[in-house]
Amino acid sequence: MKTLKNRTSKTYSNKFVQQSLLPMLIAAALSSNSVYAQQDSDSSECEDIEGTPPGLYVTTDEGRTFLTKDGKTVELAPGEAAFADENRLTCIKKIPKFLDWPCSTDAASSRKFATYTFDELETSEVIKEVVQRYFDIPEVIEPIPDWVDGESTTTLTLNEIIPYATPEFWYQPNADVDPLHEKRPRTLQISLYVGINLVVLDNYQVDVLDKFYAGQPIPVVFVFNDSNVVPVSYFGTNVSLEEINKAFNERQIKLAEVPMWPLGDSHFSPTGEEFDLLFELPEIDDINPLRREALEAQLETYGFSRKPIFVTMMEGGRMYVDDPDRVRVALNIGLREKP
Repeated sequence: MKTLKNRTSKTYSNKFVQQSLLPMLIAAALSSNSVYAQQDSDSSECEDIEGTPPGLYVTTDEGRTFLTKDGKTVELAPGEAAFADENRLTCIKKIPKFLDWPCSTDAASSRKFATYTFDELETSEVIKEVVQRYFDIPEVIEPIPDWVDGESTTTLTLNEIIPYATPEFWYQPNADVDPLHEKRPRTLQISLYVGINLVVLDNYQVDVLDKFYAGQPIPVVFVFNDSNVVPVSYFGTNVSLEEINKAFNERQIKLAEVPMWPLGDSHFSPTGEEFDLLFELPEIDDINPLRREALEAQLETYGFSRKPIFVTMMEGGRMYVDDPDRVRVALNIGLREKP
């Protein structure tokens, strides 16, 4: 979980693990060349700020949060925090006490799953047992590997993996980015959806990793999604922003997180008509000429391979796009894909 103005609880017992309540990604409106970089090496030391000066406070419970300001990017791992104001962006040593909502509340504490270690598996059919233990009990493997940094739960052969292949998917990779890009982990994700009893392999990486490991066992990590999280394929082939927003507001259904958005991974590509209909986009002539020129150059060179369009959905039906200027420019120059 990534939390703005709220801190997620980091206190786990040996047999329980907190599940995320509101997955969210944070990024700058305009990507820089260092969009995926961790905090710059010359400013890697976190600051010890005094008090709580006005500004943006961010912390992360699981996964990764990326904050970008003026070409500088700070990457937050679980348990880390950052601060930003008009003049600076930095990680901070101490998390302010007011960042302790919602995961420390009684309601959040009830959303726990029993846990076990990988060594406690009782059969050699790893995927089958992990799936059954999650769907039937439910319980999850702990600790959760940091797959972005190359960690994995175990290794499995292709013959063990393929029986669980389906047409389902929770993201789409950018076709212009090498599937073996140096930033993409060499670990296969197996995503489990307890709310709909569905197992989804990262189909885009199965064959790629099988070739990469030359037929040897592939490192895998299991992703345990909360009960109201679904893959985007759950909505069928003609999914729309309006349909997803309706599902979120009427049934609290959320999409599974895109694994590597800094490489252009996305949920899907809405039509230009949808963007025009659902969002207040500026007229092309109303955009600052210098900014328009910079956006055109970036989009014509890289498309959306460095950062997709971010759409935030709020309770009550409101939706916001992270950079209306960027979307308008993309529509104006006729980009076919708008992920």
